[in-house]
Amino acid sequence: MKSKNLNLYMNILKVVLVAIGVVSCLLLFNGPDINGDPKEVEDFRDGARLGFASVFTGFIVFLGIGLILFFFVVQLISNPKKTVLSILGLIAALVIYLVFWAAGTSDTNETLQLRHPVDQATITATSAGLWTTLVAITVGLLAIISGFFTRSIK
Repeated sequence: MKSKNLNLYMNILKVVLVAIGVVSCLLLFNGPDINGDPKEVEDFRDGARLGFASVFTGFIVFLGIGLILFFFVVQLISNPKKTVLSILGLIAALVIYLVFWAAGTSDTNETLQLRHPVDQATITATSAGLWTTLVAITVGLLAIISGFFTRSIK
């Protein structure tokens, strides 16, 4: 198969998936008012429109996960050195997340003034994720700055 044809097929696939997603969203937007008749809401929840949107979303998520894993295996075979470095980066991020998760947080539903209270475990996990992201952004910015100065010195 020629690369030119592959690009054409991939563009067609993208347009089709986006069109199906838009139609799915329109089906959901035309659903019943949540504060309306409970019978109508229940019928919508058990109906084909919400079922179609849920199945399509699940299909897209699992397709994405499958493609990520496929790409990972291909990269591991074709470029193992860089892929192993990427794996080490993911492991480092996991370790940082687990350290922040184990440390916990002093935030509670009351201190966050949440309108809809959540489990303390949810607050702890979210806080750990935010701190992990902050560390990753800081390390990335430091790498950019140090790279700039390293190139300037040479």
